[in-house]
Amino acid sequence: MFQNTKYRFFKEDLCDSCGLCFHLCPVLHLPLEKAKQEIINLIKGKESKYVLNKCNTCFSCNLYCPNQANPYQLILERWNKIYKKRGAPPLYRFVCPTEEPNLWQLLNLFLSNTEKKWIHKWMYNVPKQEDTVLLIGSYTHLFPFIIGGSKLLEYFKPIDLIDHWEGGAYLYQGGYLDVVKEIANQTKKDFDGWNVKRIVALLDTVEYMFNNVHPKEMGVEHNRDLINFHDWLIENIDSGEINLPNQLNMNVTIHDNCFSKVLGGKYWDKPRKILNKCGCNIIEMRHIKKDALCCGFGAGASWVKNIALPFDIISEGVKKFREAEETGAQALISYCSGCIYFLWATRELLGSKIDIFHIIEVVRLSMGEKLNYPKDHIKRAWDIIAIISYSLLLSIFKKNFFIKDLKYDKNFSTFKPKRQILLKFMRILFNISFIRKFYSWFFRLIIPLMKTR
Repeated sequence: MFQNTKYRFFKEDLCDSCGLCFHLCPVLHLPLEKAKQEIINLIKGKESKYVLNKCNTCFSCNLYCPNQANPYQLILERWNKIYKKRGAPPLYRFVCPTEEPNLWQLLNLFLSNTEKKWIHKWMYNVPKQEDTVLLIGSYTHLFPFIIGGSKLLEYFKPIDLIDHWEGGAYLYQGGYLDVVKEIANQTKKDFDGWNVKRIVALLDTVEYMFNNVHPKEMGVEHNRDLINFHDWLIENIDSGEINLPNQLNMNVTIHDNCFSKVLGGKYWDKPRKILNKCGCNIIEMRHIKKDALCCGFGAGASWVKNIALPFDIISEGVKKFREAEETGAQALISYCSGCIYFLWATRELLGSKIDIFHIIEVVRLSMGEKLNYPKDHIKRAWDIIAIISYSLLLSIFKKNFFIKDLKYDKNFSTFKPKRQILLKFMRILFNISFIRKFYSWFFRLIIPLMKTR
């Protein structure tokens, strides 16, 4: 384990225990008196009956707090202490790129040759000082066709380092604060070694981690011009550098991801502006911006039982789909690659008909580029469903663990999957329509029995 670090970004002196943070929470909806007791218990380090077991780690509580006391950071502090005692759930290994087997390693069994070429290039690119680096990110890696082959990449030196852990973003949401500090130090070494002046993060989540969490909460300054891809995109659309000749005339609704709620909602308007420029008509869901519901992934942070994790996650994702479908929109748009893979898995398991696009795909369509949509996404969704199902089976025989290694081994063995005969067989079965329908039906049937939320 990494050495202990003290994190105190909850401002106890500003908290008057009013309980509004958990009373207004779009997930908890606690009665005010219970909400007050929960915040008091968390401050005193007493047992939490609701928050630590049900929180979707979506940041909304910080926006609801009238005193800016940062109750979200208090939750992370408590989770960090719990992690130090019990470790991470066995299933969590599949999203740890230095554990074997993991999601990225197993996905290599199913990637097309074209995808493998893109990813190999992005992983081994060495930027020069004059390059503008584009951080592809470990979750865009799962759907490389979102941006692979696009003219957008001609403006950058794309880099795809899975052991950047998205700046530690998803570990941060789970309260693995000591690990995130080590990731901050690790990424600083990489940035200093590149010595490039400008870095563009494909995810607003990653830009926030590097520009805010690392320096302000972890004490690690990157000293780089690190900007958000949406800012870069709007600047180049407005200048005429990027043309959008195809106005899509498509009714869409928008998924505001958890990290979009930081900094008072700095990230909400830009995706909407981009979609408007592409000719999209936006129909908002009931819960948006500060009230937005999680894609489901955040439910994994407050895990109670390892075996229930996927069912907790999907059951929370169902709420998002119900709201999206209620709008009557043709498509649900996400500007977070981390949400995309859970949204697509949920769509397939639910049998939903609403289209799902990453915002980059919408821009590409407006640019006149062709996509193999939705075939690529449907295939990848079932690749990932198979991997998660397989990983869940393996996790039954494993214990909780602590994240010890953050860098790949020298031979990149993490990306050389073994034969994995059972996983391959499961994936073959999922090519059969009847098997897919039966598995989806069975999954939906046991969600109420397995979920702990």
